[in-house]
Amino acid sequence: MAQLPDEILEKILCRLPVKSLLRFRCVSKSWLALISDPYFVKLHLKQSVQTNTNNSLFQKNFDLFRVALDSLHDGDVLQPMKIDSIPLLRFRKYGLRSGFSCDGLLCISNVINAHDSAFLWSPSTRKSIKLPYEPTDIAIQSGLRTSCVYRIGYDNINDDYKVVRIVVYLVVSLGVIEYDIKVYSLRSNSWHRPEMFPYCPNWNRFGNSIVCGSLHWISTVKSNLKEENLIVAFDIGTEKYRVLPQPEYSGPYYKLYLDDLGGCLSLSCHYESSTVDMFLLKEYGGKNEHWSRLITLPLSLSRITSIENYYPLKPIVYSKSGKKVLLGMGSRGHVLYNLEEKSVENIRVLNVASLIHLYTCLESLVSINVPAAAADTETERSGVKWVSDIQIFGCNW
Repeated sequence: MAQLPDEILEKILCRLPVKSLLRFRCVSKSWLALISDPYFVKLHLKQSVQTNTNNSLFQKNFDLFRVALDSLHDGDVLQPMKIDSIPLLRFRKYGLRSGFSCDGLLCISNVINAHDSAFLWSPSTRKSIKLPYEPTDIAIQSGLRTSCVYRIGYDNINDDYKVVRIVVYLVVSLGVIEYDIKVYSLRSNSWHRPEMFPYCPNWNRFGNSIVCGSLHWISTVKSNLKEENLIVAFDIGTEKYRVLPQPEYSGPYYKLYLDDLGGCLSLSCHYESSTVDMFLLKEYGGKNEHWSRLITLPLSLSRITSIENYYPLKPIVYSKSGKKVLLGMGSRGHVLYNLEEKSVENIRVLNVASLIHLYTCLESLVSINVPAAAADTETERSGVKWVSDIQIFGCNW
């Protein structure tokens, strides 16, 4: 039988799910070499992005669930599936915190002592590594309250995946806020401290806000009686900062929240008039960079009461048709917003009491490049147990 040219074989295989590709590595040495090649990994990832094959993770208390978003174009039902095969399993009694995902890699940490128990994990390939311990540069003192967040992104300058760790310190008695920022490089498997922005990030005002190679956050600047919110971009390749322009707000507001929607930076603005505007930053980094208003939503429609103003309105993902947006509303669950009809549709969740945190994650072959021995050691230490009949990101393992 004539053998297909590699370029034709690549075009066929890059359209297959990760589950099939992992099995096909056993077909022959040439197939193993092709599927393992970094060029093919990027080709497969690009195909997944273009075809919008999104998957989601749902995290609630001590458990982690998978939610297939393909059903959004068919109806209003989400069916979470529990995932047991995760790193940090032995820390479950303390709870898990997601640092969001990039190209199929997830950064997760322990709720307690998050700064010394973070993992990089690929649910598709079932590999994980524990990030090396890295102390903060601020001495721990009594009366100090801390919050630790992780974000993961791709550095296209150095072809590297990086994790940004931000630890925010609040002196309870004085109200003084400081922060510590460190960057982990997967390529070097090490941490370093970049130059710091002069104003502390508001850690609870940004979600999965790494867009176009930069991490974005809100910093509040106070001078005399005036308070101003800055939208800050930290380029994870150059590790330089810039302040982004503000959108045209409709009035006084009390909350801003940054996130990612379809590869664009999104900004949710909660006004004192009880409405929410959702903006997208278009033509990022160019001369014509500007904010475009996507959604205006009265809070009465989204069922958010004044008691729940703590939760921002969060965009998650477009539907398959692109005509609807899945929105998160904290403890009140999720709704679908119809962009054409400007209406809200309820979402039903099966077999789960409530749906709070939902994050998108692509299925991919992206590798966590560590020696096999080191990977095995980290797996043993983290207590990972892979269960053969668990379905993860469309793969029956």
